[in-house]
Amino acid sequence: MTPMTDDERYAAIRARDPRFDGMFFTCVRSTGIFCRPSCPARTPRRDGVEFVPSAAAAVAGGFRACKRCGPMAPPGSPDDDPSGSLAGRALRLIDDGLLDEDGTVPDLAARLAVSERTLHRALVGVTGAGALAHARMRRARRAHELVVGSTLPLARIAHASGFRSERQFHETFSQIFGHAPSVVRERARQGQSAEPHDPEAVSVLTARLALRRPFDGAGLAAWFAHRAVPGVEDVTGLVWTRAVRLPHGPGVLQVDLGADGPLPVTLRLADLRDHAPAISLVRRLLDLDADPIGIDDGLAAALPRLAPMLSARPGVRLPGTSSLPEALLWAITGQQIATSRARELIIAATDLLGAELPAALHLAGVHRAPVDPVLAAKEADQWFRGPRARRDTLRHAVAHVAGIDAAPAGEGSREDRGRRADGGARADGGSWADGGFGSAQPVAELRRQLLSLRGIGPWTADYVLLRGVRAVDVLPARDAALLSAARDLGLAEDHPGLLRALEVASPWRSYAALHLWHHQAALRTTGHAPQKSAHTTPSEGHSS
Repeated sequence: MTPMTDDERYAAIRARDPRFDGMFFTCVRSTGIFCRPSCPARTPRRDGVEFVPSAAAAVAGGFRACKRCGPMAPPGSPDDDPSGSLAGRALRLIDDGLLDEDGTVPDLAARLAVSERTLHRALVGVTGAGALAHARMRRARRAHELVVGSTLPLARIAHASGFRSERQFHETFSQIFGHAPSVVRERARQGQSAEPHDPEAVSVLTARLALRRPFDGAGLAAWFAHRAVPGVEDVTGLVWTRAVRLPHGPGVLQVDLGADGPLPVTLRLADLRDHAPAISLVRRLLDLDADPIGIDDGLAAALPRLAPMLSARPGVRLPGTSSLPEALLWAITGQQIATSRARELIIAATDLLGAELPAALHLAGVHRAPVDPVLAAKEADQWFRGPRARRDTLRHAVAHVAGIDAAPAGEGSREDRGRRADGGARADGGSWADGGFGSAQPVAELRRQLLSLRGIGPWTADYVLLRGVRAVDVLPARDAALLSAARDLGLAEDHPGLLRALEVASPWRSYAALHLWHHQAALRTTGHAPQKSAHTTPSEGHSS
């Protein structure tokens, strides 16, 4: 795609076109503020603006955020990098707090197996700002959420947001938002009754998560509801509540998937330090950083037969899992059986091995922690009712993948490390794993490692990658439900044909698969298709 010219960018801000939100930012020299392209404020003069590729670059240039359009959490910006480049992976690690407290840029570069110079060049080339500028921006964003969404003392907010001192917190916050934290809190609390803060209680926080519309919240709610483990996950209408494991303790998150505008989220955390990881996890679980217009347009052009589904269900997202081992636990348990039966087995494992959450964390019927995938796999004899070979696969595969999940960057092959150092897309056209789960490994390398495990075949590997690391271009092609939907649409009559038919959907084949699964679910509801699981798959033995 040819880069936009400044004249084209100016035309976009004159039209206040929200489709360009996150693609660039407008810096107004006379006022010293920066805005989204869709900002409702009066359009500035052409000779009075400059354009930058990221919010961090605007702040590094001395501009502060506009209070009307709130460009601090831009969805679909260069900060989000579905191709998995070095810059994108660095930004995700920064978002997870790698540069907070004692973290350093050399630590970040080492985690990514590149030099500091290579890292800086990649970040500046894509976003216009270096690692420290992005870390500063993210700390300010977290602090703003806590200032307006909680009654926590400002000193605790400074620490929880990753600032090294209260002075640094106040100076950064005031520069970016134009007012001191106390002033912003007072204005946000006008007309609201203040609740006293109990330092011994769990942290109950609220936030509003930005995203690019359209957003298929109903599809996510239906997906999660069909797999919800009672006590761990609840879907009431379009309000989704789930218990999660976080770095410093358990937490419960709740999101209104049917809300207009930014999605409201409520967090109950055992440890305030988990605020940033929890927000990052919610974004990954709901695929909030996707570019739905670009994805849907690409699929419609590549596969015209999908066009009616794309129009009827715009903005489909990839429903994530909280970890790669959790995705593998579900995938192996679900081999050759219906999703409902797999859910029953996971419920049995949770009943046997799960733990109650502290009473202060309980929310909307969610009162217990999700089962530890490694423990569940280790104790498979006690809850799994299926072939012994599959129990053996559970025991060794989940433990192995948990090791991959925790491995630092740079432990792949020398060839992969060299490709990562180049900071771009890989020569094979694949993408790097997204998020904090296995983010040190490219998707192709993760897939190779999964297929090397006994009992893991192509369907299991691809399903795990789609849900566990949000791989955007994988296709569990030997999936019976995908084939059934493809036959109904006239796309293919057999599994090899389905692979060939969806090849043109690259690099968005995962989203094409989601559309086909949703179509198959609709066929079952109307009685036009046999009652098959969306994940029925042939038996999978050793694959090398």
